[in-house]
Amino acid sequence: MSETAPSPLLELERLHPADLADRLQRFPGPDARELLGRLPVAQAAAALAEVETERLPELLEDLPAGRLGELLTCLPPNDAADLVQALPARARREALTRVPAGFAASVRALLRYPEDTAGGIMTNRFIALRADMTVEQVRELLRGRAQDERTEDIAYLYVTDAAGRLVGIVSLRDLVFRRPDRRMGEVMNRDVKTVRVSDDQEALARRFEHYHYLGLPVTEADGVLVGVVKASDALEIARKEATEDMQLMVGLSGEERALTPWHRAIGRRLPWLYVNLLTAFMAAFVVGLFERTIAAWTALAVFLPIVAGQGGNAGMQTLTVIIRDMALGELAPGDGRRALLKELLLSLANGLAVGLVVGVVGWLWKGSVLLGLVAGVAMWLNQLAAGLSGVLIPFGLKLCRVDPALASSIFLTTVTDVAGFFFFLGLAALAMRWIGVS
Repeated sequence: MSETAPSPLLELERLHPADLADRLQRFPGPDARELLGRLPVAQAAAALAEVETERLPELLEDLPAGRLGELLTCLPPNDAADLVQALPARARREALTRVPAGFAASVRALLRYPEDTAGGIMTNRFIALRADMTVEQVRELLRGRAQDERTEDIAYLYVTDAAGRLVGIVSLRDLVFRRPDRRMGEVMNRDVKTVRVSDDQEALARRFEHYHYLGLPVTEADGVLVGVVKASDALEIARKEATEDMQLMVGLSGEERALTPWHRAIGRRLPWLYVNLLTAFMAAFVVGLFERTIAAWTALAVFLPIVAGQGGNAGMQTLTVIIRDMALGELAPGDGRRALLKELLLSLANGLAVGLVVGVVGWLWKGSVLLGLVAGVAMWLNQLAAGLSGVLIPFGLKLCRVDPALASSIFLTTVTDVAGFFFFLGLAALAMRWIGVS
């Protein structure tokens, strides 16, 4: 007798929450909401915690307040706050009335902070100890909380004073190897690295990458401990920031994914396509100034895209290095001059090497020494312009308080196209006037 095949719902219930979230995001909105209503509450909540932020409003749309309250209760407060943040104001208030009062207070406390700050990404589930507690008392405390607290992601315990101000940190290793009668005030590390609730999440991610912390305590301005940022959260921030910067450099919103609906994507892409179109017209205008030159020396048209394109490639190499180091905080104040000098020397060397190749190819291909000379010098000059622009543009945008990743590539391609065309055609026009075409 053959076994009955498992139902599709049962197969989905066996998936890891991250895999289930992927499935939900691939379904149309109504189908995904129907599936959420049929899944066990705990599993549906765990899957929602893994869903991309921009898809949450669609998945939570028209979800009954009672069901939403059940889902929120199954999550830690920081994940529940992310879900609540995706709801309209009225639905948010209604959902928080369906959860226990203490839990609702924890979620509201997290919602007070902007989502791109340490306060917005921290969890307020941590264990605070008193300095006079012994190692054995803390062990008993942890054993007592094993059944009702998720302690698998706790790397540190925090020692606070009577006002809740952070005074020290204790690792789990200390609890294992210290004598049971030692007090927390004796074993704790008083040199505690902290972040403020208002600290930017990007700077926070850089601190994790630099120091390799497992967790960082988050305090108010007066030193009161209010939460903890885990390394896994910092890793997710770094991933999102890298994705955003990569997309911004090519004129995307930083929030688009492969399965983002087309009607949302077009509104984010089209404005930047118009900006690129404007810069293309600027380059075309420069070419138009030399129509007679091109008509008289048609071989020039062959080398136009080579000079401009190679300059763009060189500029993007510089731009990528500079923006990457800016994003990771590896450029200290005053490093701009050193970076500019390095790119100046590099551009001179690269321009000479590439310009020689282009000049020789132009000479052999078209049989004109003058064409090869003009193309080679123009390539050298455009390489220099590209390298300098790759440094000056992002630093200039940062000085103007504009995200360098947002518009650097557009300005760079404008410079390399306009400068490349101007150098090449301008030199060609001078050669025709004073030397003659050969």
